[in-house]
Formats: sequence, C-alpha cells, structure tokens
Amino acid sequence: MLSPPKILAYSFQLWWQESVAMLLLNAAWFVLQIPVVTGPPATAMVYALVQRSADGEYWGPRDAWREFRALFWPAWRWGLLNALIWLVGISNLVSYWQAPGILWFTLRLLWIGALTMWLALNFFYWPFWLAQDDTSLRNTYRNCGRFLLLHPGPALTLVGLSIILAVVSLITTLPFTLGLMCWLALLGTTAVQRSLAAQAAGQS
Repeated sequence: MLSPPKILAYSFQLWWQESVAMLLLNAAWFVLQIPVVTGPPATAMVYALVQRSADGEYWGPRDAWREFRALFWPAWRWGLLNALIWLVGISNLVSYWQAPGILWFTLRLLWIGALTMWLALNFFYWPFWLAQDDTSLRNTYRNCGRFLLLHPGPALTLVGLSIILAVVSLITTLPFTLGLMCWLALLGTTAVQRSLAAQAAGQS
C-alpha cells in the first residue's frame, strides 16, 4: 500500500538535497514552455532527470541536453494527444456550461470526471514510460490505468495534492522560487518506483 505522506516526505527530502540543481532545472523547464515547441520535450526531460536523481545518479547540463533530444518526438506524440483531448474536453465544457437541464448537468460532470482521470493518468505517464521496454502510448497508458486501479486512494490523493500545490504556487508565483515542476515529477516518479518495487518483491 502506497503511503502519500511518506512519498511527499521522501520527495521533498530528495528535492532539498539537490535543491540547486532542481531550481535550475525548473527554471529551464519554465523557459522552454515559452516557445511551445520545446514544451513537451522539456517536461519529459524533467521526469528523466528526476528519475536519475531518485536512482542516486549524477546528471549535468550535457545529460539534460541528451535527454531533451532523445525524448523530443516521444514527448510530442504524447503532447499532441493531450492537446487534442484537452481541447475537446474544455471546448465542450465552455460551450455547454450554461446549458440548462439535468442531461447537460450530468454530461458536464462526466466531462469533468473524465478530464480529472486523464490528468491522473498523465501524472504518472513519464515515470512508467521511462521504466518500461514497450514505450508505446497504448502500453504506457495501460500501465498508468493499472496503477490507478491498484492504488486508487493514494494515487488520487497525490494528484489532488499536486493540483492544490500548483494552484497555490501559480497564485503566489512559487514556481519561480521553489521549483514546483521538479517536485511534482518527484512525487509521480517516487510513487511509480515504489509500486514497481513492491510488485517485483511480490513476484520474487
């Protein structure tokens, strides 16, 4: 059973130990969101480097550049799918937000629920992608879905806490000073690694 408090504590401890590198990485991630075309690869790069930190490996600027180049097209396949789903979901909500009737109210709830679950899947997408041999979109999302089914409470708790942290940080401009993106990546990576380790131990 995954423990969200322990995952939070461990992620913050690891972030604190490498705070300078995490701050620089977070700053690079933020800058790379501006041109848009570099946004998805930068997100994948953050997860890859955070995974190295979680594994006790050293990484530097050259490693960051290598990961960015290696993950560019896989990240854009992921990014295009997400752009399509979020565009359709948000467009439906905006277009029919004021529509009266119980049917439209139910549909709005379903759309919100579906987008929330999609967000949860993507929170753990890159940790699984980096940990598996079959890196197809289908297989990665299948593993993310299986993870949510195995750990629904802890997984959704971590996603909910991440949303709260992100909203608070955006309001108070904390991403620029605390490196929020790196910490969120650490949360997802730590949860997936502990789940995979528990499964491996159970099979041995």
